[in-house]
Amino acid sequence: MSVGRFPFWRVVPKDGSGQRSGRFTLPVMPPATAGAEGAPHVMGGVALAAIVDSMELDSELPLLWAQVHFLGPTQHAEELAIEVEQCGGGQAVAQYAASASVNGRPTHRASGALGAREPSEQTLFAEMPDVPGPDAATAVEISHSAPGGLPDQFDYRIALQDEARGLQAVWTRSRAEFAVDAGWLAIISDLFLGAHPATRGGSSLDAMFRFVQGCDPGWVLSVTELAAFDRGVVHGAARHFAADGRLLAISSQTGVLPRIPRAP
Repeated sequence: MSVGRFPFWRVVPKDGSGQRSGRFTLPVMPPATAGAEGAPHVMGGVALAAIVDSMELDSELPLLWAQVHFLGPTQHAEELAIEVEQCGGGQAVAQYAASASVNGRPTHRASGALGAREPSEQTLFAEMPDVPGPDAATAVEISHSAPGGLPDQFDYRIALQDEARGLQAVWTRSRAEFAVDAGWLAIISDLFLGAHPATRGGSSLDAMFRFVQGCDPGWVLSVTELAAFDRGVVHGAARHFAADGRLLAISSQTGVLPRIPRAP
Protein backbone atom coordinates (compact mmCIF):
# COMPACT_ATOMS: atom_id res chain seq x y z
CA MET A 1 0.00 0.00 0.00
CA SER A 2 1.31 3.44 -0.98
CA VAL A 3 -0.26 6.62 0.38
CA GLY A 4 0.29 9.95 -1.36
CA ARG A 5 1.20 12.73 1.05
CA PHE A 6 0.54 15.62 -1.36
CA PRO A 7 -3.03 16.48 -2.44
CA PHE A 8 -2.96 14.71 -5.80
CA TRP A 9 -5.83 16.75 -7.28
CA ARG A 10 -4.05 20.12 -6.95
CA VAL A 11 -3.31 21.88 -10.23
CA VAL A 12 -0.56 24.30 -11.26
CA PRO A 13 -0.83 27.30 -13.64
CA LYS A 14 -0.06 26.24 -17.20
CA ASP A 15 2.36 29.08 -17.95
CA GLY A 16 3.95 29.14 -14.50
CA SER A 17 3.48 32.89 -14.19
CA GLY A 18 0.85 32.75 -11.47
CA GLN A 19 -1.32 35.14 -13.51
CA ARG A 20 -5.00 34.45 -14.14
CA SER A 21 -4.65 32.88 -17.58
CA GLY A 22 -7.39 30.30 -16.99
CA ARG A 23 -5.04 27.49 -18.00
CA PHE A 24 -3.91 24.84 -15.54
CA THR A 25 -2.24 21.44 -15.49
CA LEU A 26 -2.83 18.43 -13.28
CA PRO A 27 0.31 16.26 -13.18
CA VAL A 28 -1.13 12.75 -12.97
CA MET A 29 0.35 10.82 -10.06
CA PRO A 30 -0.56 7.21 -9.15
CA PRO A 31 -2.93 8.23 -6.30
CA ALA A 32 -5.08 10.07 -8.88
CA THR A 33 -5.68 6.88 -10.85
CA ALA A 34 -7.82 3.77 -10.72
CA GLY A 35 -7.92 0.62 -12.80
CA ALA A 36 -5.94 -2.56 -13.15
CA GLU A 37 -2.15 -2.50 -13.16
CA GLY A 38 -0.94 -1.55 -16.63
CA ALA A 39 -4.14 0.34 -17.51
CA PRO A 40 -4.51 3.23 -15.05
CA HIS A 41 -6.94 6.06 -15.76
CA VAL A 42 -7.63 9.36 -14.01
CA MET A 43 -10.49 8.72 -11.60
CA GLY A 44 -13.52 10.84 -12.49
CA GLY A 45 -13.75 12.34 -9.01
CA VAL A 46 -10.11 13.39 -9.18
CA ALA A 47 -10.72 15.11 -12.52
CA LEU A 48 -13.71 16.91 -11.01
CA ALA A 49 -11.63 17.92 -7.98
CA ALA A 50 -8.89 19.26 -10.27
CA ILE A 51 -11.43 21.29 -12.24
CA VAL A 52 -12.83 22.66 -8.97
CA ASP A 53 -9.31 23.58 -7.87
CA SER A 54 -8.75 25.38 -11.18
CA MET A 55 -11.97 27.38 -10.89
CA GLU A 56 -11.22 28.32 -7.28
CA LEU A 57 -7.69 29.44 -8.14
CA ASP A 58 -8.82 31.47 -11.13
CA SER A 59 -11.74 33.14 -9.37
CA GLU A 60 -10.23 33.34 -5.87
CA LEU A 61 -13.69 32.34 -4.62
CA PRO A 62 -15.03 29.24 -2.81
CA LEU A 63 -17.03 26.66 -4.74
CA LEU A 64 -20.82 26.52 -4.58
CA TRP A 65 -21.47 23.77 -7.13
CA ALA A 66 -19.88 22.08 -10.11
CA GLN A 67 -20.91 19.50 -12.67
CA VAL A 68 -18.87 17.55 -15.17
CA HIS A 69 -19.53 15.40 -18.24
CA PHE A 70 -17.10 12.56 -18.86
CA LEU A 71 -16.37 12.60 -22.59
CA GLY A 72 -13.48 10.25 -23.19
CA PRO A 73 -10.95 7.87 -21.64
CA THR A 74 -7.87 9.02 -19.73
CA GLN A 75 -5.80 5.83 -19.71
CA HIS A 76 -2.07 6.38 -19.30
CA ALA A 77 -2.46 10.17 -19.12
CA GLU A 78 0.64 11.92 -17.81
CA GLU A 79 -1.17 15.21 -17.32
CA LEU A 80 -4.62 16.70 -17.58
CA ALA A 81 -4.80 20.10 -19.29
CA ILE A 82 -7.61 22.23 -17.82
CA GLU A 83 -9.01 25.52 -19.10
CA VAL A 84 -11.51 27.60 -17.13
CA GLU A 85 -13.33 30.80 -18.05
CA GLN A 86 -15.72 33.05 -16.20
CA CYS A 87 -18.84 33.23 -18.33
CA GLY A 88 -21.27 35.13 -16.12
CA GLY A 89 -22.18 36.16 -12.61
CA GLY A 90 -22.63 39.25 -10.51
CA GLN A 91 -21.17 40.90 -7.44
CA ALA A 92 -21.45 37.84 -5.19
CA VAL A 93 -21.29 34.83 -7.50
CA ALA A 94 -19.14 33.97 -10.52
CA GLN A 95 -20.34 31.47 -13.12
CA TYR A 96 -17.68 29.35 -14.82
CA ALA A 97 -17.23 27.02 -17.77
CA ALA A 98 -14.35 24.57 -17.94
CA SER A 99 -12.86 21.84 -20.09
CA ALA A 100 -10.13 19.24 -19.72
CA SER A 101 -8.11 17.33 -22.27
CA VAL A 102 -5.34 14.77 -22.64
CA ASN A 103 -2.84 15.38 -25.46
CA GLY A 104 -5.33 17.75 -27.10
CA ARG A 105 -8.21 15.24 -26.96
CA PRO A 106 -11.28 16.47 -25.00
CA THR A 107 -12.01 14.33 -21.95
CA HIS A 108 -14.26 16.51 -19.75
CA ARG A 109 -16.69 19.42 -20.01
CA ALA A 110 -17.72 21.19 -16.83
CA SER A 111 -19.43 24.23 -15.36
CA GLY A 112 -19.85 25.66 -11.90
CA ALA A 113 -20.53 28.63 -9.67
CA LEU A 114 -18.37 30.13 -6.94
CA GLY A 115 -18.75 32.83 -4.33
CA ALA A 116 -20.92 33.72 -1.33
CA ARG A 117 -23.55 36.26 -0.45
CA GLU A 118 -22.87 37.89 2.91
CA PRO A 119 -24.11 38.25 5.52
CA SER A 120 -25.91 34.92 5.76
CA GLU A 121 -26.92 32.51 8.51
CA GLN A 122 -26.46 28.78 7.98
CA THR A 123 -29.45 26.44 8.29
CA LEU A 124 -28.96 22.71 7.71
CA PHE A 125 -32.15 20.75 7.00
CA ALA A 126 -30.59 17.42 6.02
CA GLU A 127 -29.95 15.07 8.94
CA MET A 128 -27.41 12.28 9.11
CA PRO A 129 -29.14 8.89 9.42
CA ASP A 130 -28.70 6.73 12.49
CA VAL A 131 -26.16 4.15 11.35
CA PRO A 132 -23.19 2.43 13.04
CA GLY A 133 -20.16 4.68 13.46
CA PRO A 134 -16.85 3.97 11.73
CA ASP A 135 -15.54 1.86 14.62
CA ALA A 136 -18.56 -0.46 14.34
CA ALA A 137 -18.80 -0.49 10.54
CA THR A 138 -17.38 -3.23 8.29
CA ALA A 139 -13.94 -2.47 6.88
CA VAL A 140 -13.50 -3.26 3.17
CA GLU A 141 -10.35 -3.26 1.07
CA ILE A 142 -10.96 -2.32 -2.57
CA SER A 143 -8.63 -4.59 -4.51
CA HIS A 144 -9.43 -4.04 -8.22
CA SER A 145 -6.83 -1.30 -8.73
CA ALA A 146 -3.08 -1.07 -9.14
CA PRO A 147 -1.00 -0.59 -5.98
CA GLY A 148 -0.66 3.08 -5.04
CA GLY A 149 -3.87 4.04 -6.83
CA LEU A 150 -6.83 5.91 -5.44
CA PRO A 151 -8.24 3.01 -3.36
CA ASP A 152 -5.02 3.04 -1.32
CA GLN A 153 -5.65 6.64 -0.32
CA PHE A 154 -8.63 6.13 2.00
CA ASP A 155 -10.14 3.82 4.59
CA TYR A 156 -13.54 2.47 3.55
CA ARG A 157 -16.10 1.05 5.99
CA ILE A 158 -19.69 0.01 5.21
CA ALA A 159 -22.22 1.10 7.83
CA LEU A 160 -25.36 0.10 5.89
CA GLN A 161 -26.00 -1.93 2.75
CA ASP A 162 -29.59 -2.48 1.59
CA GLU A 163 -29.48 -3.76 -1.98
CA ALA A 164 -33.26 -4.11 -2.27
CA ARG A 165 -33.72 -0.39 -1.53
CA GLY A 166 -30.63 0.76 -3.43
CA LEU A 167 -29.28 2.29 -0.23
CA GLN A 168 -25.72 2.37 1.09
CA ALA A 169 -23.99 4.29 3.87
CA VAL A 170 -20.18 4.29 3.82
CA TRP A 171 -17.58 5.88 6.07
CA THR A 172 -14.38 7.05 4.36
CA ARG A 173 -11.26 8.72 5.71
CA SER A 174 -8.13 10.04 4.05
CA ARG A 175 -5.14 7.95 5.10
CA ALA A 176 -2.93 11.02 4.54
CA GLU A 177 -5.26 13.08 6.77
CA PHE A 178 -6.06 15.57 4.02
CA ALA A 179 -8.46 18.34 4.94
CA VAL A 180 -12.06 17.57 4.05
CA ASP A 181 -12.48 20.39 1.53
CA ALA A 182 -14.36 20.72 -1.75
CA GLY A 183 -11.71 18.76 -3.63
CA TRP A 184 -11.61 15.80 -1.27
CA LEU A 185 -15.40 15.64 -1.07
CA ALA A 186 -15.63 15.72 -4.87
CA ILE A 187 -13.37 12.67 -4.94
CA ILE A 188 -15.44 10.86 -2.31
CA SER A 189 -18.62 11.64 -4.24
CA ASP A 190 -17.33 9.58 -7.18
CA LEU A 191 -17.55 6.37 -5.12
CA PHE A 192 -21.20 6.38 -6.26
CA LEU A 193 -20.89 3.33 -8.52
CA GLY A 194 -19.66 1.21 -5.62
CA ALA A 195 -23.01 1.50 -3.85
CA HIS A 196 -24.61 -1.66 -5.31
CA PRO A 197 -23.29 -4.97 -6.69
CA ALA A 198 -25.01 -4.32 -10.03
CA THR A 199 -23.26 -0.95 -10.50
CA ARG A 200 -19.68 -1.91 -9.60
CA GLY A 201 -17.45 -1.81 -12.64
CA GLY A 202 -19.71 0.69 -14.41
CA SER A 203 -18.62 4.04 -15.84
CA SER A 204 -19.90 7.51 -14.98
CA LEU A 205 -21.52 9.71 -17.61
CA ASP A 206 -21.74 12.80 -15.43
CA ALA A 207 -21.33 14.05 -11.89
CA MET A 208 -23.04 16.89 -10.03
CA PHE A 209 -21.43 18.19 -6.83
CA ARG A 210 -22.89 20.80 -4.46
CA PHE A 211 -20.53 21.99 -1.74
CA VAL A 212 -21.91 23.21 1.59
CA GLN A 213 -18.88 23.31 3.89
CA GLY A 214 -15.67 21.53 4.77
CA CYS A 215 -14.46 20.10 8.06
CA ASP A 216 -11.30 18.96 9.81
CA PRO A 217 -9.58 15.76 8.64
CA GLY A 218 -11.47 12.66 9.69
CA TRP A 219 -14.34 10.36 8.82
CA VAL A 220 -17.04 11.32 6.33
CA LEU A 221 -20.33 9.40 5.98
CA SER A 222 -21.64 9.15 2.40
CA VAL A 223 -25.26 8.05 2.13
CA THR A 224 -26.09 6.96 -1.42
CA GLU A 225 -29.66 6.41 -2.63
CA LEU A 226 -30.02 4.81 -6.03
CA ALA A 227 -33.21 5.96 -7.75
CA ALA A 228 -33.47 3.72 -10.82
CA PHE A 229 -31.86 1.29 -13.21
CA ASP A 230 -33.19 2.07 -16.69
CA ARG A 231 -31.94 1.60 -20.29
CA GLY A 232 -28.66 0.24 -19.02
CA VAL A 233 -27.84 3.16 -16.73
CA VAL A 234 -28.22 3.97 -13.03
CA HIS A 235 -29.45 7.27 -11.60
CA GLY A 236 -28.93 8.27 -7.98
CA ALA A 237 -27.79 10.81 -5.43
CA ALA A 238 -25.78 11.02 -2.22
CA ARG A 239 -25.38 13.20 0.86
CA HIS A 240 -22.08 13.53 2.68
CA PHE A 241 -21.86 14.22 6.42
CA ALA A 242 -19.11 15.03 8.91
CA ALA A 243 -18.72 12.66 11.87
CA ASP A 244 -20.58 15.16 14.06
CA GLY A 245 -23.62 15.02 11.75
CA ARG A 246 -23.16 18.26 9.78
CA LEU A 247 -24.05 18.18 6.10
CA LEU A 248 -20.95 18.79 3.96
CA ALA A 249 -22.02 18.19 0.37
CA ILE A 250 -24.65 16.76 -1.97
CA SER A 251 -23.90 14.87 -5.17
CA SER A 252 -25.62 12.93 -7.94
CA GLN A 253 -24.64 10.85 -10.95
CA THR A 254 -25.78 8.88 -13.96
CA GLY A 255 -23.61 5.88 -14.76
CA VAL A 256 -23.57 3.16 -17.39
CA LEU A 257 -24.16 -0.23 -15.81
CA PRO A 258 -21.47 -2.87 -16.41
CA ARG A 259 -22.32 -5.88 -18.53
CA ILE A 260 -20.80 -8.09 -15.84
CA PRO A 261 -21.06 -6.68 -12.28
CA ARG A 262 -18.09 -7.29 -10.04
CA ALA A 263 -17.63 -7.91 -6.33
CA PRO A 264 -16.40 -5.14 -3.94
